[in-house]
Amino acid sequence: MKVLLIVSTASVVGGVETWLDRLVAHLELAGEEVVVGLAQGLHFNNPERFLAAHPFRRAVTIDGRGLNREGRVRAIVRAVEGVKPDIVIPLGVVDAFEAVVRCKSKGQMVRLVVHAQGNLPPMLADLADYKDWIDRVVCPGVLTSRVLVGELGFLVNRVCVVPNGADVPTHGWRERPTGTPLRIGYIGRFTRGDKRCLDIVGLAKALDDIGMPYELVLTGDGPCRQELHNGLASAQGRVSFLGAMKHDALYADVFPNLDALILTSASEAFGIVLVEAMAHGVVPVVSRYAGFRAEGLITEGVTGLAFPIGEMRDAAQLLQSLSDDDAMRRQLAAAGVARSQQYTWGRSLREWHVALLTVCANEPAIGAEVPVPPAPSSSGLMDRLKLPEALKDSIRRMRRTVAGSVAKSGGEEWPLFRRHHDDAVLARISAALQSFDVPQSDWNQSAERSGSVAESAQ
Repeated sequence: MKVLLIVSTASVVGGVETWLDRLVAHLELAGEEVVVGLAQGLHFNNPERFLAAHPFRRAVTIDGRGLNREGRVRAIVRAVEGVKPDIVIPLGVVDAFEAVVRCKSKGQMVRLVVHAQGNLPPMLADLADYKDWIDRVVCPGVLTSRVLVGELGFLVNRVCVVPNGADVPTHGWRERPTGTPLRIGYIGRFTRGDKRCLDIVGLAKALDDIGMPYELVLTGDGPCRQELHNGLASAQGRVSFLGAMKHDALYADVFPNLDALILTSASEAFGIVLVEAMAHGVVPVVSRYAGFRAEGLITEGVTGLAFPIGEMRDAAQLLQSLSDDDAMRRQLAAAGVARSQQYTWGRSLREWHVALLTVCANEPAIGAEVPVPPAPSSSGLMDRLKLPEALKDSIRRMRRTVAGSVAKSGGEEWPLFRRHHDDAVLARISAALQSFDVPQSDWNQSAERSGSVAESAQ
């Protein structure tokens, strides 16, 4: 079995990148052939930087520098045709959906497996658009599977749930000396939409307003790094930026020196960093992101604390309670350690391997109709010229090489999701995310009353 993973390289650390490292190593050890396709952009997507942190045996660069959507799709098609994989797994690269559909339409025996990384409505809308061409959606979290089957009409046998895992700690937790500031960490990508990392600026202000002593350690990288750095300029001396760090360094130098982990996300498919924090005895203080209740990873007041999305004053008050009540913090930490032991990489990776082998044993999914791509958001001179697309790509590259370009966010270089979706569709998905985000016991009772097939999506 040959697998091609297509990866955004805008951020080099985070839960997705940890999962990627583990899956590649597991599949190669099992004798499978793995190639990692690295998205390249003008400013943020840097394959060389990514490979320095993730030295994969086989990697190919997918050059999207200066290209529009059509050019990026064509670049992925060339990569798929060159590698000739049995399975393609896109990771934060929505243009790969269209590229694999084109390869399937031309007769290439390739399957499309999607790792559902989040519950943002546009991401789920993209999945719905391509559902007849997707061979399997593997969901780290329960809520995603509920929405795909119960609301968006996915066949039950094309959706499965495989929770992520976490490594056991390699270093013991280092206790905070009495009377010293609470040690708070943020670990992950510096992005806006799903991670809402700029909420950290509001958190620092809220902590300062209530006069709470704190140390805030930010570990990661991403398109919002400079904006976050600028926003926290007034908190100098209380905030440290450690940059992107390898997993071993996080386990040796970061987790053991934290009391609390802050997570500000609007959406999390699972949240590997939460399990890692709990395994170290670090208390998660998290937003009630989409999937928070359905997954049950954090139980409020038992394994962690939670606040409404974006409400940094509430988050600051919760951190103040941890700082003031060490007995409560220790109780939460102990329960978190016990909870984390339910999630292991061994189990997760074995289930992923089985899912891929099952997909590979079947013929590729072929839809009755090819999805119609959205119209360009703008129509410039290059779009109006009646030239071959390959020639347009070459001209765009040369123009940007000679004239340069205004730096765009990493998401605009290689988008995580498409932005053309109808507002009514997004509203329907948002409503489903809210109504389906309930604890498993409530979901089972609801399924029993309604006889819904959605109970299969667990």
